[in-house]
Amino acid sequence: MAQAVSAKGVSDVDAGYSRYLQLADSAQFYTAKENWSEAARCTREALRLDPGNAGNIMLFSNLGLATGMDGKFGEAMQCFEIALSRAPKSIPVLTSKAKIQIKASDMDGAMETLDTILEIDSVAEWPLQTRGLLRMRNSDYKGAFRDFKSLTRNYPKNTWGYGGLAKCMEIQGYLSEAAGYYRDAIDHAEDDDEDKVEFQLGLIENLGHTGKLTEALEVAKEAIAEHPHDGRLYLLRGWIKKLLLIYREAEADKKLAIDYGVDFQTIERFFPANR
Repeated sequence: MAQAVSAKGVSDVDAGYSRYLQLADSAQFYTAKENWSEAARCTREALRLDPGNAGNIMLFSNLGLATGMDGKFGEAMQCFEIALSRAPKSIPVLTSKAKIQIKASDMDGAMETLDTILEIDSVAEWPLQTRGLLRMRNSDYKGAFRDFKSLTRNYPKNTWGYGGLAKCMEIQGYLSEAAGYYRDAIDHAEDDDEDKVEFQLGLIENLGHTGKLTEALEVAKEAIAEHPHDGRLYLLRGWIKKLLLIYREAEADKKLAIDYGVDFQTIERFFPANR
């Protein structure tokens, strides 16, 4: 004979589940604020409150992310393994794991995890971009080029696809091809895109090294109009002016770069003290 459940018992269950959801929401809030210790605390409390909840797969993943970002890499990996034992093909879990592996400087492990993700979804955006960067770091330029090409094909607004292609070409000495990809990155970047100035800097330096000094000066002028407080742009404009033998203006731009906080080592690269 089935036992009757008291109204109090039902109320206790409802209250417990409500508290579980509240803790999970709080953990998400603290994660968004990058308050990793509080995110981990709330997640642990939720897991203790309802250890059998199906939603715990993502809670373990989130706990792995929070503890990993807090530098507790061993605990983070344990959390990811628990989550993946229940959902081995979960791209969100695998993505969080790869991010923590990179933070822990486990690049080989991160590459393995990224390969796993891309076997499941060959055009997952962040994994594709990140694997391209890691491949380039490992001097696998052909592999990196394929990843960045796929990124631009599937996510044309992802400017780092074009930027990655530019770097691949530049490192291998194909400066003309690199310049074209830098232009693509700049053309696809929004005005408020924080990465746009990086592509502009890359293009200016590229043009300077290939002797296209007038074009480089024009790119520098446009970039400074958009980012007037970035000292690196004044430094490169000064370098181009030095190459054009406009020495007084070059020195004025060098001074502006210093005033805007460009470090001495970077200044020395373009304006060597003994030359």
